[in-house]
Parts: sequence; C-alpha cells; structure tokens
Amino acid sequence: MEAPLTVAYVVVMFPCYSETFVLREILELRRRGVRVPILSLRRFSERIMDEDARPLLADTLYSPYLLSLGLIRSNVAALLRRPRAVAGLLRLLVSTLARSPRELLKNLALFPKSVHFARLLRERGVRHVHAHFTNYPATAALIISRLAGVPFTMTAHAHDIFQSRLLLPEKVRRAERLFAISAYNRSFILSSCPGIPPEKVEVVHCGLDLSRLPAARRPEAGLVLSVGRLMAIKGFDTLVGAAAILRDRGVSARCRIVGEGPERGALEELVRVRGLGDLVDMPGERTPQEVLEAMTRAGVFVLASRPAGRRSGVMDGIPVSLMEAMAIGVPVVSCAVSGIPELVIDGETGLLVPPGDEERLAGAIGRLLADPRLGERLAAAGREKVRAEFNIERIAARLIAVFSGGGDR
Repeated sequence: MEAPLTVAYVVVMFPCYSETFVLREILELRRRGVRVPILSLRRFSERIMDEDARPLLADTLYSPYLLSLGLIRSNVAALLRRPRAVAGLLRLLVSTLARSPRELLKNLALFPKSVHFARLLRERGVRHVHAHFTNYPATAALIISRLAGVPFTMTAHAHDIFQSRLLLPEKVRRAERLFAISAYNRSFILSSCPGIPPEKVEVVHCGLDLSRLPAARRPEAGLVLSVGRLMAIKGFDTLVGAAAILRDRGVSARCRIVGEGPERGALEELVRVRGLGDLVDMPGERTPQEVLEAMTRAGVFVLASRPAGRRSGVMDGIPVSLMEAMAIGVPVVSCAVSGIPELVIDGETGLLVPPGDEERLAGAIGRLLADPRLGERLAAAGREKVRAEFNIERIAARLIAVFSGGGDR
C-alpha cells in the first residue's frame, strides 16, 4: 500500500490570527488524506487562538533557539554530511543579500533553524515542502529542499513580494511552482523576475471552507461592519470619515470596526474629533468564529483598502474578510487596490470606490442601505463568485496535484 502524501508547511507563526487561510488550507489537505507537519519559524505569541487550530498543535514543529543542543547537533551533522550543499546555500544568501545587511542578517539567523528542520523532515519521510509567503518561510523551504532532497513550492501573498525581492528570482528558479493569490500578484512577480517562464507562476486563490460558514443571516438595520488589522492600508480612517458624512446626511447607520493594531489610538481620536462616539464602536479582536457571527448581522460590509506604497512593503492582497462576507451573503463595498477587483467586480459582485475617498465611500454605503434589492442582487452574485473561484475544495485539489508531481494542467 502506497504511503500517504506528506507535505510540510512552513509558516512564520502557527497559528496566526490574521492567517486563517493557511489553517483552512491545511485542514482541507488533511481531510483529503495528506499528512501536513507544520514548521513554525516563531513560537505562538498571540492573545487569541482559533479553536480549529488546536488539534494541529501536536503536528507543529517550532523552531528551536539558536543555541539549543538539538539545533547545534543538526548543523554539525549537516556540515559533516553535506558540506558543499551547506557552503553553497550560505554563499547564495551572502552574495544575493549583500546589498541589504538587515535582510542578510535575518536570513542568516534563519539558516541554522532551517538546517535543523531539514533533518527532522528527512526522519519523517516528507516528500514535499510548501511555504506560505515568499520571504522568510520560502528561504527556509529553499534550504530544507536542498538539504533534505525534496522539491518545494511557495505561495506569494502581498507584503512578501512588495517588501524585498532580492532573493525572489532565485527562489522562483529553484521552486517547483510559485502560487500567486491574485492575477495582480502574478503580473508583479513576472515583471520582477525577468526570464522566469510564465507557466511557473500560477494563480491559486486563498480559499474558504464554505461548509463552515453560518447558514443564515440576521442583518441589523443600518449596521456597517469592517474587519481587519488596524493599520493604514485597511483605510479605517476613510470609513470613519464616511460615517460622519452619512450622519450629516441624515442616514441611519452604525459602524463597527473589528480588529486590533497600531492605528487604534489614532482611530479612537478621529472618532472623538468627528463626534461619532455613539455611531462607531471598536470592540477589538474577536475569534474567527465570532467574526463570522458578526458578519451575519451586518447590513453592509466595508473594507476601504488603500495602497501604502510598494516601498513600505505593505499592501492588501485579496482580503479573506471580503471573501467571508460575500460567501455569507453580505453586500460589500471596497476599493480597487491590488487583487481586490478580481473578487469585487464593481456593480456586479459588490461596489468599488476610489481609495481614500470618503464622499464616494459614504455614497456607496448609503446606496446599499437605501436599496435592499441592489444589495440582494450584488450579494447573490458575490456569493456565487466566492463559491466558484475561492472554494477551498477546488484549491486543495489543485495543490495536491502539484505536490504529488502531477502539476501540469
């Protein structure tokens, strides 16, 4: 009897509150019989843990400390067993990242941990390594692949390709496949990596487990919901401004912003200055299950994303919160940033407004609140869009085909 496919997933931290897409992907692969040990480069340090992640902790290997005895043994063994391979990998990092000392130091600190993981995976019979994010997880996957003698793939999301691309061409060259979560990202990667065969970069969206979503909505009149990390690229300040405009126009609307992050203080001050204390509430972080429950009560879901500039290394991909709201049947408003227009098609699956435009955002929200039939039409098309193109079952099937070595379409 053939042994089950074993694919190691490399991530920065597992579980991660803002990366539910990784968890859903792993759960679906396991449901289909794939063994998925998880390699976490950092220890879990968040306040909230998704309850669905707890059963996977037993299969999660956390990176040891740099001076731990096990890590030292693994690296000495690798030097004795594969000295040329170890030297070649170190030479690659130094020569490629010499222009960025900060990136070089971070990747060199990652090197001995990756060597340690390579030994552990050889012992477990892993046949493939997959990295979510093309920065540090993909560096680890490249090192593990070379030392363990197994192929690797990686998924590109957002900041990981916009922030630093010094090693990206080499990673794409050595990887079996690079999955981009949007066509926008695929085009960006191909333009950043001249000479890479286009067929090596494939669009594979993040997916939702539709069977786990709430079955019914209980919308509250005038409730406008937004979910995400409180940071500039999410455009929550634009939403607060739009809430003030709606109030001044006499539109009955309440705004709830769910999430936590570095912009909380500035947003709270903005709410105070605009006199919106009774119309905008910010309850903080909630579990993924609580977020889905909140979506069932929303009349409109808004994510006012905006580009923060590629040099800053932060930009949205296709936010999972938008997918979830659409899959539940909530009409959505967002902005034409990055890959969002591939999900939210203006006037068809939702409404799009220019980023940073409070007036246009207020107008779109007010339009949906005043016209339930429009909301129902957009919500129905949005739900079908997610079911057809962002379904985790379809996405997992494609991943397994590539992981198994049968990746050609």
